[in-house]
Amino acid sequence: MSIKFIQGIFISLSISLLAVFLYEQVSAQDSQGLNNELVEFEIEGDADDRITIPFELINNLVVIEASINGSEPLKFILDTGVSKTLITSIPAGEGIYVERSRTVTLSGLGAGEAIEAYFSAGNDVNIERVTGKNMDILFLKEDIFNLSSFMGTNVHGLIGYDLFSNFAVEVNYRTKEILLYHPDSFVQKFKDLPKHRKWHKIPISIEEKKAYVEVSFKHMPGSKAVPLKLIIDSGSSNAFSLYHLSHDEIVIPESRIETLIGVGLSGKVHGYLGRAQEIELGGMKFNTPIIAYPDSTSIRKAIGVGERNGSLGGEVLRRFKVIFHYPNSALYLRKNRDFDDDFNYNMSGIELNTPFPNIPFYVVSEVREDSPAAEKGVKAGDAIKYVDGERATDMNLNEMIYYLQKREGRKVQIGIQRDSLFKYISISLDNKLTVDEPRN
Repeated sequence: MSIKFIQGIFISLSISLLAVFLYEQVSAQDSQGLNNELVEFEIEGDADDRITIPFELINNLVVIEASINGSEPLKFILDTGVSKTLITSIPAGEGIYVERSRTVTLSGLGAGEAIEAYFSAGNDVNIERVTGKNMDILFLKEDIFNLSSFMGTNVHGLIGYDLFSNFAVEVNYRTKEILLYHPDSFVQKFKDLPKHRKWHKIPISIEEKKAYVEVSFKHMPGSKAVPLKLIIDSGSSNAFSLYHLSHDEIVIPESRIETLIGVGLSGKVHGYLGRAQEIELGGMKFNTPIIAYPDSTSIRKAIGVGERNGSLGGEVLRRFKVIFHYPNSALYLRKNRDFDDDFNYNMSGIELNTPFPNIPFYVVSEVREDSPAAEKGVKAGDAIKYVDGERATDMNLNEMIYYLQKREGRKVQIGIQRDSLFKYISISLDNKLTVDEPRN
């Protein structure tokens, strides 16, 4: 890392972050002096026009481009789970000029300890024709997740509350476009929207700069429906995560898979995957969804924060056209053609990364114990060359995930290179997760 004091600090980092579970908490001591005022956005052109921002969709995560203090464009995950813009990596040879910074500590989900970051105030963040003025930015000090490898492309950070608090933010997962509406210019639109039979207006609460929604949860047939409070986390690729320590009715199913669920600011998040009978959101039901149940060690920092029971992530949000309207304390949802998709999970047991972002070269990063891939001898470090006769170099990361993880009831043929050895392996993708049944 190189740091220069030239009317501030020039920071050049080489770090990344996997934002599956990112609920940052700044210690009480470190929070002194952090800017808690609403960021002011300047709009180039007509403020009464909606602003269109294209995005990439990678494993249910929305990735947009932005620049910091006039920097080259960087890629950010649009993440409702973060309250401060977070820089996690900077392209080699590039840098960002920022105002003077100081070190703070951050913690979140995971079994590890808090980590250190630089905090800088008074920065400009530009996205398309809008510029956020006087924004707080956090720069992680350490390379803790190597996000770019798991996303298949360079990703440099996360942006959340500052954008959502100033605009009504519409995310169209089908067209891969974000529309920003200035709340003062589109008051009538959001008065009329709930009258449309296809739109659902759902109340949300904004606490500690994060959005929460209430859902109804049934563990199994015959269970009573109980209300749960979930954080809306567009930075998680999962459907739902539930904290079993937070409510007596949240029970880890008997039919379950022990696995690495994701990574948070405080390290790896282990736990279980299972199915529940039903989760209802605004009158819309999700039948037999896949639930991630983080273990008690991983979630110890999250229990009690906002009294939440878990999270709702990208695998749910992608089934809608979504409008986040923080000023109205509302979430507007309209089903898209993906709403009735089955809830699937990583049935192969293979986790992938791309050691060279933007190059279609895929390597096995982890293999789940007792998974079909483990039974066939697949090991971490194996390079995948072919999938069902197709060259891996002709596929993007989303296509690889589909072939290896979500084709239930099929067999997939993969060609694996391990050092000088090449071989084909056939893996059965069988669903092993069922909803618990009542006991007589």
